[in-house]
Amino acid sequence: MSSYETGYFSIKNKAILELSGKEFKLYCYLVSKDYKGEGVWYAQKTISNDLGVCVRTVQRHLKALAEKGYISIKRRGFNMTNIYKMLKNTVEKVKDKKEEVANNFKSKFDKKSEKPKLRFNNFEGRNYSKEEWNSLENKLLGWE
Repeated sequence: MSSYETGYFSIKNKAILELSGKEFKLYCYLVSKDYKGEGVWYAQKTISNDLGVCVRTVQRHLKALAEKGYISIKRRGFNMTNIYKMLKNTVEKVKDKKEEVANNFKSKFDKKSEKPKLRFNNFEGRNYSKEEWNSLENKLLGWE
């Protein structure tokens, strides 16, 4: 037995409810082949042979998965295989991070703790001693 046959992977419960039977089977296949999250670059013919369906079925379901936001398809050029990246986990992580940043931003810039605006006439002057003041004045006048 190979390590692939004895291995396992995790999948979101939402995918079970949203996807049809063959879409789910294809999605599970792609997730299981997505080592290190770098995407899958298997040929459609290889995928169809492994799943026991025709190439056209694989093409239809890849398109459906892309439309539903589970994968992205990146074409690599003529006579090369596409790259299929899994998106559902990535999108959810981005949404969570976006909410976290928004909450942090709101808490940092709460209107209740608004600082007074700085204007020309509301600055406090520096407190100099008499000798510091005289020394500064002499330096500015060029006497020292």
